[in-house]
Amino acid sequence: MINISYYILPLVHLQTLAASIRGAAVRLGFPNNVNPRQVLDEMEKSGKVKPKILEKLKRRQAAHENCFENEAIFIGAVIAGNHVGLSTKYMNIMSASYFVLRCIYIWMYIKITDQKKSYWRSIVYWASNFCFLTTFVKCGLKLNAGY
Repeated sequence: MINISYYILPLVHLQTLAASIRGAAVRLGFPNNVNPRQVLDEMEKSGKVKPKILEKLKRRQAAHENCFENEAIFIGAVIAGNHVGLSTKYMNIMSASYFVLRCIYIWMYIKITDQKKSYWRSIVYWASNFCFLTTFVKCGLKLNAGY
């Protein structure tokens, strides 16, 4: 069986980049490459972007930032799991599950505007975290199996 966990790492990074608002900002006429982190403020101050679109872009930006916040620990889990020799099957399932759950999470973050429904997004978020948290526990158990 081929271990795909390392191959999923660039996909997770591309997924994070795809969640960015940069493309949408350019399409909406705000191509600020000098200070792109200010583009949401520029859109808001200009009054040219409908409030509903602006709120959607803010949620998309938040999803993008959250992806970056979780990316490093996921990468660490892939490295640690492979280093201690967790099974290829486990590493493949864990990394593919994380990727799919994060796709769902990003979609939900952008689309859901209802407070009650937003808790489903939180459940998906924690399910994706469970992937790497479980991996670290399994690594610790395997490392300490002889003690």
